Amino acid sequence: MARGLSRELAKEKAQKKANANAAKGNKEGLTPAQRAERDAKILQEKKARKEAERAALAASGADGAAAVAAEEAKKAAMRAKQRENKLNAANPLLAKQKK
Repeated sequence: MARGLSRELAKEKAQKKANANAAKGNKEGLTPAQRAERDAKILQEKKARKEAERAALAASGADGAAAVAAEEAKKAAMRAKQRENKLNAANPLLAKQKK
């Protein structure tokens, strides 16, 4: 292969790669601070909607209140298990002694 041809092929390959990477990234034209603000607002709205659903379920009667309590207990158990797993990962020898 001639030297000039390999150079041309390398240029074409680099151009294709640059075009592929141009499609990625910030498409909205937002700064990182604006994006963080937008995302925080979306998460707050989602949390408020979830709280309203939970409150409506709890107000619906004894079955609804029991369902909310069961969900909270399930979440608490999951958090405790995650905390324990984190500690076990940090110190496996201590985890073996507990068993």
